[in-house]
Amino acid sequence: MTTSFILFSLAMGVATGALGSYIAEKKGRAHRFGFVIGFLFGLVGVLGLLLIPKKPKSDETNDSLK
Repeated sequence: MTTSFILFSLAMGVATGALGSYIAEKKGRAHRFGFVIGFLFGLVGVLGLLLIPKKPKSDETNDSLK
């Protein structure tokens, strides 16, 4: 394998990881979780993060129990 291919793959992993981190944070999840999913699984992981529902806030769940 050439050095340029390895660097390109690493750059793509970091880019999809950053995108996954952003999406996960907007969905109420940990940004580290989104980065790992995006880095390891690439665009498939980013698409999966887009499909997960938003995490409900703890305040909303406490109000529904009353």
